[in-house]
Amino acid sequence: MLNRSLQMQIFHNDSSAFGFRVFLNQPSSCMPYPYCVCREKTKNNTNTPMKPRSQKALLVAIAGALAATPAFAADLVRDTFLDGNRNDPASPTYSEYGVDGDSDGDIESAWFRGGAGALTVSSGGPLRLTQNSTSSSSITTYFTAEGSEVTLANAGDFLKLTWQFSVSGTVGANTSQGLRVALVNSPSDARVSSEASPGDAAYAGYGLFLNMSPSLSHSRPLELMERNAGSAALLSAGAAWTGLASDGTSGNTGYVADTEYMLTVLLTRTAGGELDIVATMSGGDLNGVGQLSVSYTDTTPNSFAYDTFQFRPDGNDVAYDVFDTKLFRVELGQVPEPSVAALGGLALTALLARRRSSRS
Repeated sequence: MLNRSLQMQIFHNDSSAFGFRVFLNQPSSCMPYPYCVCREKTKNNTNTPMKPRSQKALLVAIAGALAATPAFAADLVRDTFLDGNRNDPASPTYSEYGVDGDSDGDIESAWFRGGAGALTVSSGGPLRLTQNSTSSSSITTYFTAEGSEVTLANAGDFLKLTWQFSVSGTVGANTSQGLRVALVNSPSDARVSSEASPGDAAYAGYGLFLNMSPSLSHSRPLELMERNAGSAALLSAGAAWTGLASDGTSGNTGYVADTEYMLTVLLTRTAGGELDIVATMSGGDLNGVGQLSVSYTDTTPNSFAYDTFQFRPDGNDVAYDVFDTKLFRVELGQVPEPSVAALGGLALTALLARRRSSRS
């Protein structure tokens, strides 16, 4: 979890301006919430009295702010491969986790290839997988260090993953779900630190199985999956996943060479302890409308913690030969902890008391 501290300022100046501001300070930045109540002292260190009308408006503003406090978002990883390196940070760090530690313009995570093919990167990107075979490849990255898994602890907390890529080469019409993607929590002993595919383990989280045909040729071209197994391979074990929702129509436009696509996955914890999931693949004329998208509320999620992303094309006969990753991004959004609302509540109570005493 990101370290955060809280500050609240209350001011009112001679021009009767007022507001309420709560700051959540992170290691490298300060992210203010757009709600403020403020009171500042005059030069002679005396308080400027607030007019009754201003007091009433101020109380309404505070109450509204407390009722509508949003989550803030911070990048854990945002990599465009500017430095031409896919190996940093090495194990056991794995991820720069919100800080551009090497000042290269990206917030990076290390990438590992297992199975067939070659994974290369040139200065300025992209990260290129060339399959060269009908055998599968697995490409894995960890966006946190082990023990620092992203945890959606409070209602409104969210995790958003963005994968921007293009495909090239040729692939024939096929009825396979030839590309599989996972967003999961990996047990520590399942992590890899060199070129390899992660082994059997009790992974928890979600996946997407996609038909990569130039013309969609599967009854579920994009299928949202949930991990169901105790211990099994991450993505190669299809039986370890249960389908939740799907989108797409067989016969519509599929994936076209030299076209850029973007996958976004948004996980949001609800007030009832459920998990709202929205997954969208967009680009070109995909599915005849430019996108495939599923939404699902999991009432019994198997995890609120995540640290791993993997994509696995199942060979160049059912998925394109070349995958060029242009952007990989992971954002964490967290609502203020209860202490923020408590600070606001104290401010509201104090202002109400002051208003009553000014009337007596």
